Amino acid sequence: MRLHPNVLKGYRLSVLGIALVLLPAIGGCAKAPLMGKGTLRVVVTATSDCNNCGKSTGFPLTYRVLQVSDASALAGLSLTQVWDKEEKILGAALLKKTESYVDPGQKKELPVEREKGATAMIVVGNFCRTKGSCWNHVQPLSAGGTVKLSAGPNCFSVVK
Repeated sequence: MRLHPNVLKGYRLSVLGIALVLLPAIGGCAKAPLMGKGTLRVVVTATSDCNNCGKSTGFPLTYRVLQVSDASALAGLSLTQVWDKEEKILGAALLKKTESYVDPGQKKELPVEREKGATAMIVVGNFCRTKGSCWNHVQPLSAGGTVKLSAGPNCFSVVK
């Protein structure tokens, strides 16, 4: 069956009109580019014995990136005092919490959209055994929006 050229032309215009109306709606649902101007970046490289719990092999490490307006509330606290209690401890200073994990011997890059009012990001590792206070790393955002960490058996260390 052949359509008359005027009908076909009207059909094309209708489809184009619908597409132009829906395009902004579809674009509004899309995420912003992964590395835009307001994006923070956390890179965690896990050693083969990462989070080893005192065993000979490593285990996946779950970590959280906390964006805060004030990081001082964490000073002097242990991992068990903080993990799963971030909202209570940080209160209104906690602006956003993002969780991820890294497997032993692997590298994970986590882009996180920067929250308005954030002055620091804190990376908290849920190590099964910790050593000192290096289960977390505080990065003032004035020092930049990228942090590179190595996750070892029980601790984070900064990678230059």
